[in-house]
Amino acid sequence: MDMAIGTVWRDEADSLGPVRVPADTAWGAQTARAITLYPAQAGGRFGDYPALLSSLIAVKRGAAATNAAIGALPADRARAIDAAGQKALSVPALHFPVHALHGGGGVSFNMNVNEVLANLANRDGFGRAFGSYDPIHPNDHVNLNHSTSDAFSTASHIAARHVWAGLGAQIAGLIADLRGLCEAWGAQRKLARTCLQDAVDIRFGDYLGGVVANLQCGLDRAQSDALALRRVNLGGNIIGRSQDCDPAFFARAIDDLNRVLSDGGLPADLTRSDDLFAASQAHEGLLNLAATLEQLARGLIRFAKDLRLMASGPHCGLSELRLPAVQPGSSAIPGKINPTLPEFMIQMAMTACGRAAAIRMTQDHGELDYSPWQSVVIVNLLDMMALLDGGIASLRRHCVQGMLPDAARNDANADSLLPLLIRLKQVAGYSAATGIAKQAGGDLAVIRQHIARLSEPHNDKEGTRR
Repeated sequence: MDMAIGTVWRDEADSLGPVRVPADTAWGAQTARAITLYPAQAGGRFGDYPALLSSLIAVKRGAAATNAAIGALPADRARAIDAAGQKALSVPALHFPVHALHGGGGVSFNMNVNEVLANLANRDGFGRAFGSYDPIHPNDHVNLNHSTSDAFSTASHIAARHVWAGLGAQIAGLIADLRGLCEAWGAQRKLARTCLQDAVDIRFGDYLGGVVANLQCGLDRAQSDALALRRVNLGGNIIGRSQDCDPAFFARAIDDLNRVLSDGGLPADLTRSDDLFAASQAHEGLLNLAATLEQLARGLIRFAKDLRLMASGPHCGLSELRLPAVQPGSSAIPGKINPTLPEFMIQMAMTACGRAAAIRMTQDHGELDYSPWQSVVIVNLLDMMALLDGGIASLRRHCVQGMLPDAARNDANADSLLPLLIRLKQVAGYSAATGIAKQAGGDLAVIRQHIARLSEPHNDKEGTRR
């Protein structure tokens, strides 16, 4: 972070030696080092992820309450940390400037939070200057009885569930919109296609019902994946060893965290992971949710592409759907309207799939007892959900809720050559229908006459074939 000329500094030190820190900042030495090492110009800051920040602060507040309850931390210090946690998010860009991606499994972010809470607690609770770390120290007190490994992982699970709730509601809204269209014009006939060639006639309700079923399947899976994130590894310090924290802390830390979450209106049903060592070795729960969301994203790409195809034209394309005209489509062609909302959905979903690819790579690179790629997983997962949420919201409001079928075009398509031949096959059989089609030479009227004649009760297919 570039500091303006004339910045007033304070001197701090960490295990590597002295560090200069801007005097009026609540963060300290380790944050200052991280700012220098990982310039934010190359990417976002953790301050840009409020759900993750608030989740880690909730973990710190819960830990302070537990440490006070077991006698490991004086009550006044615990209250000061709790108050600091509630205040810290008021200016996240100022307090949390660490790069969203940095080495060390999230240590820089964890220490950024520890330093901010310690400094705010010391100033507001005890009247001490920033950088004094007395009576509250970032490591000795704010980080007491837990580590970056279990605190950051736990916060990631909380944040992912919180953000998923909004995306899940958006997907459910799209499903409801499509079901509404099924009721409104689901009986409208349309031509189905296979391999982009004419096939049989169906109803719009058949097509939309298939889209709904696939979306509902993805939504249900994602809901299950998100619910599984209620299992967290708080207390499994460093690599999953519970003996690295006070047994009393281990016994009640999650209950105290649930109380903090409940006070904040968040799901308060966290429970401990079945295997703390497994939670250290990989981020399976988060990866499962990301994989399901990637599949959902690809399904949304397919649906949005279908909208583009069905709305293609207006004169020389399929022209089966009329999408709302929301903006001019060309700087050079007068009157041209492009399907920009489906294309926006495709762009957002494509980008979300790119985030999923980064998440998948972390599974390949977590060696031995610890996967240090937690930041890559959670930042990209939160980005995925934000991208999909934005894409679906725009698609719903500006496209799906206002689109209409072209009844005349669809009726004509449903009565075109191949659908008629399918009906002919149903009454005459494949071989006979093939011969009639060859003789008719594409004359639809002739084919309709054969269908009508062969459909009469006194005609049977076997006799026709003879």
